[in-house]
Amino acid sequence: MGFANGTMRALAAAMLFFGAPAFAQDIGPLIGHWSGDVTETLEGETTRYRMFVSIDADRRGRPVGSVSYNLECRGIWTGAQMRGRLWHFEETITAGRSRCASHVEVELAREGDGLRVRLHPTGDREQLAQAVLRRTP
Repeated sequence: MGFANGTMRALAAAMLFFGAPAFAQDIGPLIGHWSGDVTETLEGETTRYRMFVSIDADRRGRPVGSVSYNLECRGIWTGAQMRGRLWHFEETITAGRSRCASHVEVELAREGDGLRVRLHPTGDREQLAQAVLRRTP
């Protein structure tokens, strides 16, 4: 018990000394509930649908999200990485896979008072869909 308490105190002191990961301070503007209309163009056909996203921080201060579409599918955003001014996530659809692509790459950027989202097929940088999301209560 003494070892565990000493280890916990040392870990807490180290966290105070080194602080939170650098990106933890950058996620504040992302945290919250967002929604918007997605425009998807595939093989010359354009489709529109609604996207709802909730972003929070995991226990390490990294952004994570849950996403749902009015196409009756929903999933999660994980694997957040910041590259330049863009956030990148991996989207995995966990319910309704027959109605949505099961895995896409998400690119997220601040745009005015909203978030610009681009969805790409996994492993293919060709743009699949895009939206501007606005905060929702």
